[in-house]
Amino acid sequence: MPPRPLKQTQILEALKSAYERTGTTPDLSSLARSFGITYPTLREHLKALEAKGKLVLESRGPGRAPRLRLLGLSVGVPLFGEIAAGLPVGTYPEPEGHLVLRGRPDHFALRVRGDSMADRIEDGDVVLLQRVEPQRSGEVCAVRVGEDESTLKYLEWSPPRSGDRPARYRLRPHNPSYPTLTVPAAELHIDGVMRGLIRGDVVQDLLFEGSG
Repeated sequence: MPPRPLKQTQILEALKSAYERTGTTPDLSSLARSFGITYPTLREHLKALEAKGKLVLESRGPGRAPRLRLLGLSVGVPLFGEIAAGLPVGTYPEPEGHLVLRGRPDHFALRVRGDSMADRIEDGDVVLLQRVEPQRSGEVCAVRVGEDESTLKYLEWSPPRSGDRPARYRLRPHNPSYPTLTVPAAELHIDGVMRGLIRGDVVQDLLFEGSG
C-alpha cells in the first residue's frame, strides 16, 4: 500500500514545526514513534515527500540515518571555510556548504584551525558569527589584518577619549603560549562577532552542500 498523503502532510508539518522551534530536524526514529509507525514506514513517507520536491534525503553511509534537508525554507548558515586560531592566515574561500541551523541573514560560520584559542575553542570546531561590530572589549571576533590575513581572537581595546573608534586593538589568544598582537585600527577589519560554537565531531552531521 502506498504511503497516505494525509500522513505525509502531517509528517512534513511536524518536520517544519521542529525546525522552527529548534533550528534543526528531529531524530527520525523518535519521529516515527511519535506517529505510531515503524522506521521503515517513515522512510517510505519521506521518500514520497522527496519525490514531490518537499525535502532531500542525503545518505551518510551504511547503517546511519540519512541527513534530512527541507526545501522551500530559508535554512542554513553558510560555512566559509577556515579561520586561524593561531597566527593570521589568508582570507576565507567561497562557502563549502551550509549548516542546517536556524540563523539570520547576517550569520555565517568558520572552521577553526590552530590552538591559540584552546581550550575554549579547539582545532576543528566551527564558530558561528554575526556580521556586527563588537559592543564591548573582550568579545571573540573574526578579524582580518591588512589586506588578506584573518584570525580568531579576543578583541580588546582601551576606551578612547572621545566617541571615536580606538586607535589600536589587541588580539588576545586564550592559549597563553601565543602572544597578544597589537594592531592599528586602520589595518584591522572586523568580519564578525562570535555567537555560538559547534564541536568538530558533530559538524559533519549538520553540513550540506547548497543553500536549500
